[in-house]
Amino acid sequence: MKYWNPYLETLPKEALTRIELSYFRDMLSYAKTHSRLYQDKLKDTSPEEIRTLEDLKKLPLTDKEEMRTYQEMNPFPYGGLLGTDLEKVTTFRQTSGTTGKPIYVPETYESWQWRIEAWCHILYMAGFRPHHRVFLPFVYNVYVAFWEGHYAAEKLGCELIPGGGLDTKGRIHKILEVKANAMMNTPTYGLHIAEEAKSIGINPSSLGIERMLCAGEPMPEATRRRLEELFGCHVFDHIGGTEPCAWAGMCEAKDGMHIIEPFFLVEILDRENLQREVEEGEIGVAVITPLGRRSFPLIRFNTKDLVIKGESSCPCGRTSQKIKEVVGRMDDLRKVRGVLFSPKTVEEVIRKDFPQIEEFEIIVERRGIMDVITLRAEPHPELTVSSIEKTKHELQERLKIATNLTFNVIMEPPGSLPRYMLKAKRFKDLREEKP
Repeated sequence: MKYWNPYLETLPKEALTRIELSYFRDMLSYAKTHSRLYQDKLKDTSPEEIRTLEDLKKLPLTDKEEMRTYQEMNPFPYGGLLGTDLEKVTTFRQTSGTTGKPIYVPETYESWQWRIEAWCHILYMAGFRPHHRVFLPFVYNVYVAFWEGHYAAEKLGCELIPGGGLDTKGRIHKILEVKANAMMNTPTYGLHIAEEAKSIGINPSSLGIERMLCAGEPMPEATRRRLEELFGCHVFDHIGGTEPCAWAGMCEAKDGMHIIEPFFLVEILDRENLQREVEEGEIGVAVITPLGRRSFPLIRFNTKDLVIKGESSCPCGRTSQKIKEVVGRMDDLRKVRGVLFSPKTVEEVIRKDFPQIEEFEIIVERRGIMDVITLRAEPHPELTVSSIEKTKHELQERLKIATNLTFNVIMEPPGSLPRYMLKAKRFKDLREEKP
């Protein structure tokens, strides 16, 4: 079967919009009566006012800071974000706390099953099927993505191999031992598994992985292709978060990601005012409303994820709106010497043109009145001194062209830079004041 849900995935766009607006009104009505946050925030708003997508702009956005404020209320630990009776909560999740105090997310059995169903769409689009033995190389902890991936894969009929409690070499040997043929991981950790495999004389492509689904951080196309080359497998991307859930995924066409409609109503708004829906090919901010999770209502959540709006058609036959690319986080964009800089650009250059670079780190600091941007790059251990010097100069030239900034490139000894299993932290802005 080509689709997980043939009916929903091939509905005409007009029908999807009608369904989503109907679900949105229902969710708005529910949130106003069950969530302290929205009782206060939307007290003067009537669900019946929302008849078109343009009407959504009558409602304010929800941001993480106000969620943190309402979380401090009773009942503990969810406070005014809770959308159900506390006794009905069956599972606790939380955000990573990268940008501040973690948000605690309550799940009832019903809301959790809704999240799993959305994830089933993502895995099925990526070609996961019952014959796949899926390796998950993480300790799941309180973070939601690994649990979602685990239970969604089970629902698809896959066999799951949890890989927590092992170091990377142990995970490589377990993959070989049980003949796992699919994997879910961050792009960074996928690259690290390949690096570790080669260090013990194992070609990553001999591990037998056929399908890989990545998440947790933006994955440039160059990184996705690099993983495909290393593992000799199909690599897919998806995007989501603990608060809004996983809301878009990549199909076999590997050209952008499909929004999981009508599970989510997704707006892609202009960066300047967050008021205008952007045009196809334009960068915007993803604003998400999950339409079926009542334990934790979320209306027009500003994810601060920058994406490029894609087409509404695809060779795969799905009719949902696509996003062309995940550009990065608004939080990650920095002004450096008057130039708007995204760390993702550096990764694109390195993964595409410099496979001899094993790992890297970007540091911005202020010396006097001048911003200085440094790239610490770790070359492959087999590179000669002359090759390392040549690579250094080529990196400086390519980065200058790609970013319009002059980098101070430092070639570090092999193994000296940190490796990451979850979200990579390759960008450090050490300036006291960030524009």
